Amino acid sequence: MSNIAKIPEPPEDLHICFGGGDFHAIGIKMINLCKNELGIATDSKVLDIGCGIGRLAFPLLDYLSEEGRYDGFDTFPVGIKWCTENITPEFPTFNFQLVDIFNSTYNPYAQSTAADFVFPFEDNTFDLVMLNSVFTHMMPDDIMNYVEQIDRVLNDHGKIFVTFFLVNDESLELMDQKKSVHDFHKYGVFYTADPKEPMDAVGYDESFVRNIFEKHDFKIKKIMYGGWCGRKPTQNHQDIMLITR
Repeated sequence: MSNIAKIPEPPEDLHICFGGGDFHAIGIKMINLCKNELGIATDSKVLDIGCGIGRLAFPLLDYLSEEGRYDGFDTFPVGIKWCTENITPEFPTFNFQLVDIFNSTYNPYAQSTAADFVFPFEDNTFDLVMLNSVFTHMMPDDIMNYVEQIDRVLNDHGKIFVTFFLVNDESLELMDQKKSVHDFHKYGVFYTADPKEPMDAVGYDESFVRNIFEKHDFKIKKIMYGGWCGRKPTQNHQDIMLITR
């Protein structure tokens, strides 16, 4: 019996936690990329930043062994509560934490900011860090701090799966042709779709993103550019970056 089958389906009213779409198919696709491209093992220690209601946790239930470990954190209390009540009791190596970090769209009343947040984990703990549609809702200082924290909690062979709206010559041209789903407004190195709600959708100059990771001696293994800007053909919406030490 599949381990996934032991867990109830997340209720439809929690779709905000994972952005809609086919909950299981998208999660499986992302984890398969981590397995095939980044070589994560069954005993890997995985950190899922912005875990929602476990879209990336679900496929790992059938992959990680008892020697493996999954930790997820998010600012959305309903998602963390659902995962804690429905996944952790059956799989105690899967843990979910609520963090109170400001986001103008998702958590507007929090007092602490992502730019100052210290991940609640020891140094060199994880083999893989995943961030799906997290940096697409954060400001530059937030991202720079998160990359520093990721560098700290990853071990010497750690890998990163992360998504962005990367702005480069191609995506700029497509945006000029009005093919993008986002009408981005430029503010220095970042772009926002809605100046009144700046964290709702945030894009970044690709050169800025590369520099942040290279500053910490990370290597960009592969970029799978997405279709958000009207690019075709593509199999993913956001741009996926696969990063190694």
